Amino acid sequence: MGSARRICAGVFVLAQATCVEPQAPGASTATTSTGEPATTEAPPDEPDTTSTTDVVEPTTTTTTTSGDVPTTGAPGPMCGDGVIDPGETCDLGADNSNNGACTMMCHPAVCGDGLLWIGEEACDFGPGNVGSYGGCTPECELAPYCGDGDVDAGHEECDLAALNGTGMSLGEDAACSAFCGWVGRIGFVTSAVFDGALGGLSGADLQCINLAEAAGLANADTFRAWLSDGVDSPLTRFEQIELAGVPYVLLSGRVIADDFAELVTDGPRTGISMTELGTSIFQKLVWTNTDPFGEVFSASEHCSGWTVADPGASVRIGMNAPSVEAGPEWDAWQQQRHWTSALQSTCHKPRRLYCFEDGWRED
Repeated sequence: MGSARRICAGVFVLAQATCVEPQAPGASTATTSTGEPATTEAPPDEPDTTSTTDVVEPTTTTTTTSGDVPTTGAPGPMCGDGVIDPGETCDLGADNSNNGACTMMCHPAVCGDGLLWIGEEACDFGPGNVGSYGGCTPECELAPYCGDGDVDAGHEECDLAALNGTGMSLGEDAACSAFCGWVGRIGFVTSAVFDGALGGLSGADLQCINLAEAAGLANADTFRAWLSDGVDSPLTRFEQIELAGVPYVLLSGRVIADDFAELVTDGPRTGISMTELGTSIFQKLVWTNTDPFGEVFSASEHCSGWTVADPGASVRIGMNAPSVEAGPEWDAWQQQRHWTSALQSTCHKPRRLYCFEDGWRED
């Protein structure tokens, strides 16, 4: 018949017929300009772009029970939570304080616990609350101390409270130091009496030292006797330390003289009327052999250099102080320097000594 034949899909068809080839899945069929079918490959499969979410493990909460009330890890009872829990006797929460009514251990403040309850206790040394000087009483009150305004025997020479350590004084008294000692050098008339056999000037000085030590006076080893033999006198024996604001004073703090120069020029202002024990005495006779200017009164009459108690020998003596600081007797005593040169006495009589601190102690 003149027409070519082809077999398409096992079927004979005319040559002009279009034969469609089977395609792979996903392929598209196109026709070329010659009429031949063209096959286009499908693109490769795209990766799966579906996002995935990270898996979060569930949180496990441990549950405990206390009675019938479940808890979830909350802190248990504790001191400071404001609730009085078992074992606590108080709890003020944030107001707990070792200086307040409820301590940091949740127990009430009490006298003797060693904690100072401000506003209620003056002190608290715990087991040390025994009431000793400078300490604390069993009632948590201050025991006697330097600065309380009261002189505590055995511990203080003076106590002017707020004036302590200021250099200020009251009336005729010396200033009181910050440590409750007189700012001054002590002078006293001995409580003991001696005959003229003193063991020389050094023996008389030793008597002053021994009495000062026995009385507990500070700087005891510097005390010297106001005494002269035929050569030496206070003018040559004393150091004559001139210290501004450091006068000679009685144990009461009353000023005897501002310094050595005033003592020998004007004499003691009110007499040497107090012993090393703090006892006031008047009109007592004292060994001196010293004139009003601190020099030797007699070069020959001095109980053989203060070594004999001879009733046939005499020496110059003084009178410590009149009993009344006014009137003719007082005026004569002061103007004529009777404190160091009043009359003669035989060497066997019992007389006293003047002793002066001849140095200075720093408190």
